[in-house]
Amino acid sequence: MKAIETRCFSKCFKKNESGSAMVITLLVMALLIAFVALAISRTTNETIAVANDTAETKAFEAANASLELMTRNFDKIFEIKLVPDPADLANVEAETPPGFTGYDFEQHITQTGATQVKVMTGERFQGLNSLRDEWQIDTTATDRMTGVQVALRRKFFNDRIPIFQFGIFYDDDLEFHPGPRFDFGGRVHSNGSLFLAANTGLYFSSKVTAARHIFTDVQKNGFPYTNWGENVFIRNATGTYVQLRHDMGSVLQSPATGTPVTTNPLPTAYASAAWPTNQGLFQGNLLANQPTLDLPIKLNSAISGTPLDLIEIIKRGKSVGDLWNDGTGTPTSPNIIPVTTATADDPITASERYYNKTGIRVSLADSKAKLPGCASSTGTAVTTPCGIRLDGDSLGAGADPLPGQARGYQPIAMNGSPAYQATRINGERFYVSGKQIWIKIETVDYDPVTQSYVTRDITPDILSLGVTDPANSGISITESGYGIADSRSIIKLQRFNIPGPQMIGSASTFVTTSPTNFVLAGTVNSGSLTRPCSDPAATGVNRINNGAFPNGLGSGDNRAHWKQAVITGYTPPVGSVACVAPFPINMFDTREGLFNDTAAVFNPLSTYGTRVPWAGVMSMVDIDIANLRAFLNGNFDSFMPSGTPYAIIAGHPLRAQDIPSKSGWVFYVSDRRGDADFDGEYDMEDIYGPTDGILQPGEDANHNGVLDANFLSGEAVRYTGAGADVQPEIAALFEHRYYRRGVRLINGTTLPGIYNSSNPTLTKGFTVASENGVYVRGNYNATGVASVGSPTPSTDYLPQNTANHIPASIAADSVTILSNNWSDARSFRYPFSLSNRPGTETTVRFGMIAGDTLTSLNGTPNQGGGDIRMNGGVHNFPRFLENWGSRLNYTGSLINLFNSRNNNGAFKCCNNVYSPPTRNWVFDVSFRDINRLPPGTPFFQSIQLTGFERRN
Repeated sequence: MKAIETRCFSKCFKKNESGSAMVITLLVMALLIAFVALAISRTTNETIAVANDTAETKAFEAANASLELMTRNFDKIFEIKLVPDPADLANVEAETPPGFTGYDFEQHITQTGATQVKVMTGERFQGLNSLRDEWQIDTTATDRMTGVQVALRRKFFNDRIPIFQFGIFYDDDLEFHPGPRFDFGGRVHSNGSLFLAANTGLYFSSKVTAARHIFTDVQKNGFPYTNWGENVFIRNATGTYVQLRHDMGSVLQSPATGTPVTTNPLPTAYASAAWPTNQGLFQGNLLANQPTLDLPIKLNSAISGTPLDLIEIIKRGKSVGDLWNDGTGTPTSPNIIPVTTATADDPITASERYYNKTGIRVSLADSKAKLPGCASSTGTAVTTPCGIRLDGDSLGAGADPLPGQARGYQPIAMNGSPAYQATRINGERFYVSGKQIWIKIETVDYDPVTQSYVTRDITPDILSLGVTDPANSGISITESGYGIADSRSIIKLQRFNIPGPQMIGSASTFVTTSPTNFVLAGTVNSGSLTRPCSDPAATGVNRINNGAFPNGLGSGDNRAHWKQAVITGYTPPVGSVACVAPFPINMFDTREGLFNDTAAVFNPLSTYGTRVPWAGVMSMVDIDIANLRAFLNGNFDSFMPSGTPYAIIAGHPLRAQDIPSKSGWVFYVSDRRGDADFDGEYDMEDIYGPTDGILQPGEDANHNGVLDANFLSGEAVRYTGAGADVQPEIAALFEHRYYRRGVRLINGTTLPGIYNSSNPTLTKGFTVASENGVYVRGNYNATGVASVGSPTPSTDYLPQNTANHIPASIAADSVTILSNNWSDARSFRYPFSLSNRPGTETTVRFGMIAGDTLTSLNGTPNQGGGDIRMNGGVHNFPRFLENWGSRLNYTGSLINLFNSRNNNGAFKCCNNVYSPPTRNWVFDVSFRDINRLPPGTPFFQSIQLTGFERRN
């Protein structure tokens, strides 16, 4: 500006005054130009500043998006596993937020503190122990164009809460209506509504919560509380028990004020105006309308839009190489097709299934292609070895035997001395026309590098231990070379006799009438042969029943399966020896076999006489826990066979250390023999009335809106009518075609595993899981109790805090507890006479995940007995089949996540099915120790944000 002024004055100074106006004009113009220049300069600077602000704002948005993405991806890790590995963290750090292509990101996630056990605070998980990690996420977003950077940091806690920290957890409605005192202990939660009533007394010592309503004046079937009583007591925050009377619920049937807040299938009820006041009496220990607590598989299902029931955690998985029912067919013509990458389980679903948990997996099916990993891309069976056929020829590769030869797989001989050759499967007893029986046994492990499940086929290795329950109780196999054969069997499918009362009341040429209950296949001249019963050169062969099976079931036991035996109470003809044959393991389940328990409505003796309904004949896979423990302890390592496919690939026979372990083992069993539509569900929901064909409330177990009753395919059977019943000796001694299967745990007083008191982190537990019903026979994980209380504290269960105090759980379609006095023979001889099936004191210790049946509003038809149209309540969550009267000592955790699909017979009490034990039940406080949880335990997961800051 000065330069302009100087030039102007030098020119104008020589002019006369007449030019002064021009000078003034020029000066004004110069000033205006200066002001314009200043304004332009200021505007430019402001524009630059605004641009910088915009760039910083966008960089902040980019950095924040990075934080959110990393947090979400980190959270997803724990939907699959409890502890992230370096590869997981690297993946979280590598993925950048979409939509920010103009930015560079520097992303880091760091665990800032060691994993600790913490007591949770806040209403949702208050008082529960969690595994807590402290984490920090750092991100820096840099705008490539401007160089603007924003650095952000987020801190948070990651908590994992095991489901067995709850004493009782139900994913749907939870019903309490006990007669005797019930004081289980532990935290109680329902993702549905709570129904509370009691006669003698129902006591809650910890917090009780429900996602929906708390009913106190009516039970779920519509019966008033007066049928039971209102003796319900909940401990408040000061430790005082406060009574929850019938008029104190969050909803009430009376008074009917306003609009009902419930609809069918719940009883009609109205919001209680007094609820806030009543709730306050319990000082936070009784809460309604709380958030649901959902497992990862349920959250994932909701997010993905693929509806999955929580029963999926116990069902078979879906991987390429498997078959599955895609649901587009019909019951008689199901569409069973190969699994593709598009239809395979997603990572979260796969990780939540017990089927994929670390340990051992056992699968049975009607064909090779229906075994895991044994189907080609076209749906046919692979041509390579995959599992073993049990009812074909002796090799088990799939072929039928040549004419005249015996059916049945011959386990390979074990190494070592004395010689050990397990008994061959009696294929004639197992064979059903049009079907085959296949089995596959695998190890299961997870590879964190490839993020995939690794399985190895060990079928012949495990079967070499045996598939037969050794002869016992009055019968002994004396055949030369038998020796200790079958004594190591883990998976038992057949037996030589059924100890107990004589199974049938009159003489039969097919099964003995003695308490030994053996099959006398025939007699043979003893001669000089070492194995006269099975040796073709033997003379004087006398085949019982002319060598034929009754009812057209076949041509009889092949002599290859005959074994010489000495039998108490039986004397063979002079110069002859007795020959016996093994047969399948079956039992009768009265709850599953009868549709009604009221004699005035349905009298089974009038209908069946001495016969039994097929609906209750359950084919068992017995798991000998003691032998499994011996195997996992390495007791059989030096005897395992060396010529198996596994041994050849591994370079050594199978050893205990080759079985993958992660805080112990999960032993998973899926038996789909007879499952015509291959969905892992018994398609017979017509459980009320004698199969009337009408869908009643409480029958639709799988919630598909259809009454599933698959009779034509042979999967299911009616309760009554032509072909619905059979002689007990046929039911007990032969394989059948129906999908009536169970897994039974025997000899389970001491489980595999160890409690390491000096270093609890090295503790190993044991879990059994199955999509079938599981039956626990006799003491399990306990020898007894040191005291008898109301109830006995879990710390008095024996053994206590020793090496054999094993963290244990059972996850199954249902769990039925059979007492130490249970007898399969008695179940067939007295299926409708409860007094002749006495139970005795039994002690069991395990966390339980299982299904129940549906409760609906009272109506006709129903299941009869007491508690019409009800599922029995939590005190009948474990199922019973005996006339107990004595104590059942149980400590554990009761978790209900689904409705049973296989053992779906309605709850019935107390005429023919069972009379209850004295329930000495209590929550197992050892589950509060994170180091003493059973393997495979499901976890809830919660992330708590604890800090956020900008670092530049």
